[in-house]
Amino acid sequence: MTHQNKTDETFSSPYKTRNQKVLSEWIDYNGHMNVAYYTLAFDKALDFFFEDVLGIGPTFVEKNKEGPFALKASYNYFSELLEDESFFVDISILDFDSKRVHVFGEMRKDKSLELSAVFETVLMNMDLSARTVKQYPDRVLELFSIFKSSLVLDNIPIEIGKKITLKK
Repeated sequence: MTHQNKTDETFSSPYKTRNQKVLSEWIDYNGHMNVAYYTLAFDKALDFFFEDVLGIGPTFVEKNKEGPFALKASYNYFSELLEDESFFVDISILDFDSKRVHVFGEMRKDKSLELSAVFETVLMNMDLSARTVKQYPDRVLELFSIFKSSLVLDNIPIEIGKKITLKK
């Protein structure tokens, strides 16, 4: 793979984050990963994406005193994850403006690629000193644009953007 191909692959939706493993302390009394740890795993995947790809992860936050605050999040669960199972999250950018980004992710079992869960969240960039919303750096907005434009709309899970309701 050439450097150019790696760059093209890296800057497109979905972005495959680092593998994670279901830890024993994440298992609940039903014998599978507790819903709270799905949230943790999705959050870790976002941190990987923000740090490794966008350059606005924990290192950036510490240096620049600005970082992402969640405004809203939604989760859908499809298949359980068991202790020691390996999984990854594919992250995509659905939309953005100068201060907010709408991201979704698909959690997949590493071996079978079976879909375990999907999530979506809207995040805003926060100036941590002034505690006010702040525009993302221009280079980040450019990356958001690249990721959004590479998203194949037919590949967006049907759960993304749906309200929570009981079907009648």
